[in-house]
Amino acid sequence: MKLPYILTFNWHESYIHLLAKTGYEFDVVERWKGGRYGWMKEFRPVPSNCRLISEDEAREGLKSGRYDRILAHNINDLLFVKEWLTPKVLIFHNKLSTEIALGGNSVDKNEYLGYLRQLFDTTKNLSLVFISKAKRDDWGLDGEIILPGIDPSEYNGYAGDVEKVLRVGNGLKERDIMLGYSMQEKILNGLPSSIIGLNPTIADSYIPQSWDEFREFMRSYRAYLNTTVAPYEDGYNLAMLEAMTTGMPVVSIANLSSPIEDGINGFLSADEGYLRKRTEELLKDLSLAETLGQRARETVMDRFPMERFIRDWKRVIGDSGFLSFPEQTTVTESKKLKILMSYTSNPQTTAAYMEKALRKSHDVITFGPRIDDKILKEWNMESIKDRVREHDIPYFTADLREVLQRLPKEWSPDLFLWVESGISYPMEAIESLPCPSACYLIDTHLNLDRHIGIARDFDHVFLAQRSYIPRFRDVGIERVFWLPLACDPETHGRKTEKKLYDIGFVGSLTDPKRVDMLNKLGSRFNLHCERCFLERMTEVFSQSKIVFNNSIKDDLNMRVFEAMASGSLLLTDEAKGSGLTEFFQDRKHLVIYRDEKELLRLAEYYLENIDGREKIASEGMEEVLNRHTYKHRISEMLSMIFSLPSMDAKDRDYFSQERKDIEALIPEDTMRILEVGCGEGILGKRLLKKGAKEVIGIEINPEICKRAVRNLSGVICGDIEEMELSFDEKSFDCIIFADVLEHLRNPLLALKKLKSYLSPSGTVVASIPNVRYYGVLDMVVEGRWKYEDCGILDKTHLRFFTKKEIESLFNEAGLEIIGITENMNPAYYNLNDPLSGEISFGRVSLKGLSPEELKDLFVVQYLIKAQKAGHEIQKVHDTVKFAVEAGNLEEANRALEEYLESHPADTDILYGHADVCCKLGLSDKAMESLERLLIFEPERNDALKLRRKITEEVNANKYL
Repeated sequence: MKLPYILTFNWHESYIHLLAKTGYEFDVVERWKGGRYGWMKEFRPVPSNCRLISEDEAREGLKSGRYDRILAHNINDLLFVKEWLTPKVLIFHNKLSTEIALGGNSVDKNEYLGYLRQLFDTTKNLSLVFISKAKRDDWGLDGEIILPGIDPSEYNGYAGDVEKVLRVGNGLKERDIMLGYSMQEKILNGLPSSIIGLNPTIADSYIPQSWDEFREFMRSYRAYLNTTVAPYEDGYNLAMLEAMTTGMPVVSIANLSSPIEDGINGFLSADEGYLRKRTEELLKDLSLAETLGQRARETVMDRFPMERFIRDWKRVIGDSGFLSFPEQTTVTESKKLKILMSYTSNPQTTAAYMEKALRKSHDVITFGPRIDDKILKEWNMESIKDRVREHDIPYFTADLREVLQRLPKEWSPDLFLWVESGISYPMEAIESLPCPSACYLIDTHLNLDRHIGIARDFDHVFLAQRSYIPRFRDVGIERVFWLPLACDPETHGRKTEKKLYDIGFVGSLTDPKRVDMLNKLGSRFNLHCERCFLERMTEVFSQSKIVFNNSIKDDLNMRVFEAMASGSLLLTDEAKGSGLTEFFQDRKHLVIYRDEKELLRLAEYYLENIDGREKIASEGMEEVLNRHTYKHRISEMLSMIFSLPSMDAKDRDYFSQERKDIEALIPEDTMRILEVGCGEGILGKRLLKKGAKEVIGIEINPEICKRAVRNLSGVICGDIEEMELSFDEKSFDCIIFADVLEHLRNPLLALKKLKSYLSPSGTVVASIPNVRYYGVLDMVVEGRWKYEDCGILDKTHLRFFTKKEIESLFNEAGLEIIGITENMNPAYYNLNDPLSGEISFGRVSLKGLSPEELKDLFVVQYLIKAQKAGHEIQKVHDTVKFAVEAGNLEEANRALEEYLESHPADTDILYGHADVCCKLGLSDKAMESLERLLIFEPERNDALKLRRKITEEVNANKYL
């Protein structure tokens, strides 16, 4: 398969270094930046799959059709490639508000966004990517979020023997508002520290001579200081994550998106004095620094895995056949779940490893049969007989309703998980469970039809074998996802350094092709084959210089992960379509043979080439232990299940949802909030805890009102469409309609009614289901319209909306939408090619869809952020008009200049300011505003006329 050839631009050596890990070929256009031209090799070496080119070479490549994708890093890049039809991705590295502030607030945000939307609308085949959720929210545009990924093998070896603090950044002084240089100076104030980066205005700032030297700073210095400032920047940047991955403790200013937990994996506080004391403590105590630093490394490996970064970019780029998991915060970070798990007890199965990993973070009760002595003997597994244990609830019935009766009092499961484990047993009444259900199917390549039958009973289906996902979707099973197998570090980690065999194999010898290959290997090398399990299996792997693997029907089997975890070199077939080569690089993490002849040649080569063999084995072991354990797999599984608002009432109590998606849209400085449909007040309680002074709830359900009173400042019980409100006008900074408007008889009148209680700069936040969701369309095609207890077709919904109708509703209510995001069905992220413009589900096939139209079919719910339309500008016009009529030009000038501070591109205000300045005799200021106006409207007659008038008068020395 031909890999995509990509054109990009060099603004960020470190980010291109990350992109290069996708394995694609890149042409990188060199740029002027930081006072220098070209690639800065001091920061990163040029990756082997990147070729540095000029703009002229890029144009030639575009003309010849060389590129499959274009990655632009700013608007200038996009303008350079705008006219080409090649699919483009624009990456947003900074917040818009930050860029405006760094530019001296000389650009009006709304004007600029209007210009961008027009640019995007006229640019063909364009997708947007943001490097964090906060950055996407700040721009208020639709697009993907791809968090950075860090490769832990590149950052390690922390010693901390230099008792100094490290600071990293380019343009620290110039970008003080986002990087907090002045804050750093206050915190350190005399403490020993060093600054590395491009900082010509800081005398002692040092530029490392190489990437190796840069990493040596991180290994040797005691602690890292981070002061990325909210709201202009995330609570981390790439340098901070690299320091954490090295094992370096971080002292950081408080920021909502910081990965630092105070006292756990670093120190975090808004109190500069506290941070200074903790820094002094770290400088004195290397043991404390090592402890925090190790936890910091683990944090980055969990939250910023390179695997996810590569997967997400391959999905966005559209690498054919690639499936991936959506970006999201894992459930395990926020909630300990009660999980009822079922499988046939057998200690060497995937199910047993899943249970072990689940128990480390969650409350698990198991139910099911155990493998019996007869099967153990038939399968030659008597060696593990003593390791087979009974489940918490032994199998006594097929009816899960009876199993629920055996659970401890007040223990209600959050999830029912069934994992295939080789021996089937009947289960009934899965649909009666008070929680979501999920199954994990392992050997679909051997049992496709039976697995499809099993999957129909479950809410969520996970397959270990990726290539079968389309077969499930073809028969209407939509919530099906790829979850590869993995390793258990405690069982499969290296057991010995002593090598007894040239080549080792553990497994079944029932496949003729596999047996033939082993016979040929055995005729030339010291081959050891054994049927063994658990620690003995790992011991055989560890004692083998090379572990042989051959897949059955191109499956991505357990042996791949288990053998690599043992620290021996894995020699395996490619298992085409399995995802193996998306996870691991040939000759870096493992070695792939394509045929029998190559198998023998490679075995001979790597048995002789000891250093090369051990290097690949070591990197493979680190890769699999860092990214492919059962801890990683359960995190991915639970995130897929619990990342979306529930589509089923049994998933959670309707009135007690936390709604962190809504919380994220509410401005941080919001003080007075009105929440319509507040439920029990869980969201409002969180907002009060974060700093809101008052949260008033409105709730129609009297019983729920009684619970909400405990959490909110006040609660009004009644129907919002009928009640009269006694609030003062403009008294709330934010009004929330979370899953409310669709329940109203006339949502437009409700919005208009409550708009009067919104302050001039206040925000309306709402969530509304999307009736264009593909599941609803499929239902209509099948002649059904079935109401549910919860979800898009909630039986209490009176109104239904598409995205366009949502926009029309707010526009008609006099509210301007300033941000719109979405909650997605994860199935979207598993599309083979989201840029194809084609999709089939059930009996429906659609073609000619734009990327946004296709994405819209998977939106479960839209999240809206809006403000009053035109409130601020009208106030300014009225103030200026009255001031001029009263002859008070100074007051008019002050009002105009105050408005221009936050809206410097409003051309009407610029003209009014120029006119008032002209009357006041301030010709320089008048000309300044006119020149800025003419950038946006170069042929505006009244501005050109006023400029000529001022020029003539100045030349005539009238205004000197």
